[in-house]
Order: sequence, then C-alpha cells, then structure tokens
Amino acid sequence: MEQINIVRFSPSEHDKFLPAIIQMHIDCIESDGALLRFHPPFALEKRQKMEAFWKARLSQISTGHRITLIALTSSDGQQETDIAGIVELGMPEADTGPFRGDLEMLMVSPKYRRRGLASKLIDALEDIAKEEKRTLLMGTVPNYGISPTDGSLKDGAFFYKQLIAPVPGA
Repeated sequence: MEQINIVRFSPSEHDKFLPAIIQMHIDCIESDGALLRFHPPFALEKRQKMEAFWKARLSQISTGHRITLIALTSSDGQQETDIAGIVELGMPEADTGPFRGDLEMLMVSPKYRRRGLASKLIDALEDIAKEEKRTLLMGTVPNYGISPTDGSLKDGAFFYKQLIAPVPGA
C-alpha cells in the first residue's frame, strides 16, 4: 500500500530528490498553468535555470532562512521513492517582523492530487512556523505574474493566517 510521509528536507538525505522536485515543478506549470516562476518550454537551458533556482533555495536551509517540507511516497514499507508535494517556510530577517513567515512554493504533483495533501503540507508547515515563533504566515500578492497560457497578469494565491494572537505591547 502506498504511503505519503511529510518530512523536513535535509540536504544530506534528500538531495537525490532534486530532479524529481524539478519535474514536479514543471508538471504543475504544464498541467495547471500555475504561476511558479518559470514558463514553458522546458528545454535543457530552462531546466538548468530551475536546478540553480532550487539549489539556491535549498541552500538557505543551512542558514536558517528557510524550512522546506517534502511529501515522500513509499510502497509497502519500502524506501521513499517519489516526491508527491513540497512547501516552504521562508523566514526573512526583518527587525520589523521577526514573527512573520512566508508560505512559499506549495506544490502537489498532479499524480497525487485530490487526497488532501496540500492541506496536510500547510498544517505541518503551520506547526513548524509556531515552533519557529513565526506567528503570522503570509502568501503572495495580486497581479503577481504573467500567465504562461495567455500572457495576462494573474494573482498569486494571496494568503495570510494569524497562528497565535499578538500580545499587545510585546
């Protein structure tokens, strides 16, 4: 039976999944026209840009500026074999908002949709955000990007959620 486990991305343990993350990224754009930083076609040069993009993001894990969660599939207790989803918590340094976190790059592979996985990834990210004292999660802004399908401006998924009520005067 197939299982999906959500785990924190560890570069030493999970770097082998980088090609699968890139392919899932491409699949999400091609299947939905999702605004996820890149446009088709996904020839070699574009794939190399995507690889550099992901390597740069994942390198921020070691600096403490990013936490990445991945949903890994496994069958019958076997080793994890595929990426089903990903979400990131960006934790920028800001004197004016050390309590803020950015929910970024939420993707679920088209192969693993309609199972509640996006909600599970967000729930897990919220728990980690609270542990990191990031009590306000934010998403993206209106007219965020150019649609890969028709060239119009599209909103990113705008999102904010107060995880813990702010303490006045704190």
